[in-house]
Amino acid sequence: MSLSHLATTTIPSATAGDNPFHRIKSVQPRVHGSKRISYTTCQQKQNKDGGLPEEHVVDRRNVLLGLGGMCSATATMGRQGMSALGAPLAVPDLSKCHLASDGETQKQVNCCPPYSTANIIDFQPPSSHELMRVRKPAHLLTPFEVERFEAAITAMKNLKPDDPWSYMQQATIHCTFCNGAFDQAGTKTLLQVHGSWFFLPWHRYYLYFWERILGKLINDDTFAIPYWNWDTPQGMKMPKIYTNEKSTLYDGTRDKNHLSAALDYKYAYNDPNPVGPEVDEVMMANMCQIDRMFKESKHHPALFMGKPLRAGQPVPTNASGSCENLHNMMHQWVGPPVSPYYNMGNFYTAARDTIFFGHHANVDRMWDLYNKFRGGKPEFKDHDWLESEFIFYDENRQVVKVKVKDSLTPEQLRFSYQTQKLPWTDIGRKCKKVKAAKKRSAGGDELKLSPVSEFGSQTRNVSTEIIRAIVKRPKISRTKNQKEDASEVLFIRGVDVPGGAAARFDVYVTKPIEGFVAPDLGELAGSFVKIPHGNHFSHHTEHKASLELGITRLLEDIEAEDSETLVVTIVPRHGKATIEGIDIELFDHEDDD
Repeated sequence: MSLSHLATTTIPSATAGDNPFHRIKSVQPRVHGSKRISYTTCQQKQNKDGGLPEEHVVDRRNVLLGLGGMCSATATMGRQGMSALGAPLAVPDLSKCHLASDGETQKQVNCCPPYSTANIIDFQPPSSHELMRVRKPAHLLTPFEVERFEAAITAMKNLKPDDPWSYMQQATIHCTFCNGAFDQAGTKTLLQVHGSWFFLPWHRYYLYFWERILGKLINDDTFAIPYWNWDTPQGMKMPKIYTNEKSTLYDGTRDKNHLSAALDYKYAYNDPNPVGPEVDEVMMANMCQIDRMFKESKHHPALFMGKPLRAGQPVPTNASGSCENLHNMMHQWVGPPVSPYYNMGNFYTAARDTIFFGHHANVDRMWDLYNKFRGGKPEFKDHDWLESEFIFYDENRQVVKVKVKDSLTPEQLRFSYQTQKLPWTDIGRKCKKVKAAKKRSAGGDELKLSPVSEFGSQTRNVSTEIIRAIVKRPKISRTKNQKEDASEVLFIRGVDVPGGAAARFDVYVTKPIEGFVAPDLGELAGSFVKIPHGNHFSHHTEHKASLELGITRLLEDIEAEDSETLVVTIVPRHGKATIEGIDIELFDHEDDD
């Protein structure tokens, strides 16, 4: 389905009895590798002769496209008796909760649930006869709906502190599963739901139970939480329901400079707010970014959803998809501009701010729109994703075990999003015109050419210098059919951010001019955005990240499809980071049929 059709077409809703999972066969994943990439080895402890044990030789394609921590995990899990090559995530042992870590302050924090044992029951999706809860944009809530929302939050805040339904206990769930309070079942590997393909389904369930508990507290079986639709111009500012200082929805830790400011997706800490004509320009750029995020990842869901994570496999410092990276920026924009970044700017405390749930409702809506954009097909057919399990405390005061396969659409869980006009669905051509006009206004600057070289073999610091490197493409002038079969992906390899600190850098792409480059950075391909989190690696060696950005449509926009090389520019925005290399590769698409 095209984006323009997405904005105007009603998609048939799935019901609880029409699980998309039932329409596919659960299969093990194919390697999404370029056929032209040779095998290499991951860095592992060597044998005495300097070689690698045969069982530790892994195709580099697996590492780059989603099995990021697999190499070091192989040896670790071999000792633990688990398979490194695939297993669904299982629920943790409740009796073995331990102190978590606030990566920003490096302090240990208690994020354990108020129970250490429970009779865990299997989750039963709601009946198809249950009334649908309809989530509305926050700025369109009626005064009565705002009052009901405030009443529910007040009731939750008035519960006893050790009640699993209480506001702080509900907020602490985010720390529990995002800051390392549990190990994965049967391992010494910390459990983390960010930075992988678990990010979206786990948060969908988190909001689902939070919403139903709030409804139970005010005796309203149709109660639905609002979403902050920051993808449209009307929502590109903080919704007013959250800025009233007398409301229980208000949080005093937010950045006061942003309470009435326009949202800029390129924001880095302490950037000035857009003013005057800049506001319209920023909103246009925001929508262009959403448009490209959907189009670049349509045939390759890992670029949107995040990369695979198997049971027992350590989470890299970032294996996020484009949706999570954009989500991270919103956390930074809402939270304070200086450390400590409590509440919204830190995983440990983020869910203490009620706007967290409005923000994540829109993140979940982005997944729903993306799924519809792809024709309702499940993003992954992988058994390890579909059968992975999480636990939650539900609206009936039961600890329930849920599976990813039961959360593939909102309709399965009997909620939906009120339809809104999506101006970014047909904005692509306008984006190109705006960019072309800016380029023309640069005038003589385009003649000020500078030499540009390859990245080299040495690790480079992204914190202190703009890096420009010429990168060879795997294939030029691809046909439409070839683009349908494989995505062209830009890899920023070996991204290393110290500890659990915050960081951001932006990545631009342009064409070289006979080995030289103009001052213009080119087109924004994407960003690496990291907010403070717990130390995922207390039991083993830390893993570096890779940033993977689809550039197939981008190359069409900048008319670079026949260029054998590209100039990639990395611009530091905040924090400390180093990178080890830059590559461009082709990755085959899975058969979606």
